[in-house]
Amino acid sequence: MSAVRSARAANVQARGFSTTSTNLRAGPESPHFIEIPRIIQPSNPIKPKVKGTLPVPREIFPARRTDKPSPQYLEAVSPARTTKPSRSADKLERGQQLFNQRMADRRRSHLRESLSVLHQRKRAAENTVFNRSKASQERRQRILDQPEPEDERLTRPSVVAAMLAPNDTFLRDANRDQRLAFSKARLEAKQAEKQAQQQDDIHSLYMNARTFITTEEQLSAEIDRVFPDGLNDAWRNDHQPGENVWNLGTPQTVQSIVNETRKSETARWDVTQDRVKQLGEQITGGKL
Repeated sequence: MSAVRSARAANVQARGFSTTSTNLRAGPESPHFIEIPRIIQPSNPIKPKVKGTLPVPREIFPARRTDKPSPQYLEAVSPARTTKPSRSADKLERGQQLFNQRMADRRRSHLRESLSVLHQRKRAAENTVFNRSKASQERRQRILDQPEPEDERLTRPSVVAAMLAPNDTFLRDANRDQRLAFSKARLEAKQAEKQAQQQDDIHSLYMNARTFITTEEQLSAEIDRVFPDGLNDAWRNDHQPGENVWNLGTPQTVQSIVNETRKSETARWDVTQDRVKQLGEQITGGKL
């Protein structure tokens, strides 16, 4: 009875499909483990998805560098060799020097040739685009200038020629003069406002010019004053010497400044003085 069960189990485990030699070598986890009929007509090949994006190619001959394809630029970017190989007693070293010089000469020639060829290619591409655009414009103009087809003229409704609108007819703007006058006045107002702001900026610059740093000596003196060698008396407090700006405390925040104007009488006095100064500037029309 046990022999019958073993034979039945063996029959159940046997696969009911055929496998080739390739499928026999493939494991159960491979998609080729089971042979599936293939279609006769192959499907379209799937284009592989390329990850990332290509960078924008750099403009080799920009508009601001018109001297690039000139012989002077080529001579400046690849100057001729001025040194000669040293007459060393070591033949190996002399051969290495000669090889390096040949490679340098080859790089110079390749650079000059590549710049010339690229410039010719760019000119050819620009001429192709220009000729194509010119031909398209000429074709469009010929289509616009051609007479009306005879079949359309004979089959269109009968209308008196005097009643037909000419080709250059356009609707007149009834409020054109009023709109232009309003635009002109608005432009003049903006120009006057801009000029007034410019004059105010110039006056402010004149009033504050005495505190500007215009020379290297003034800059050096200011740096030495703010960052002196050794201890700085301006950074000294009751507990620590003036070796660090953090001795004066953390910088003020907006909230601390607002609260200080409420608590300190000196701060309120400074705010009042600033407001009076701004009021005087508005009355006199200049900086104080």
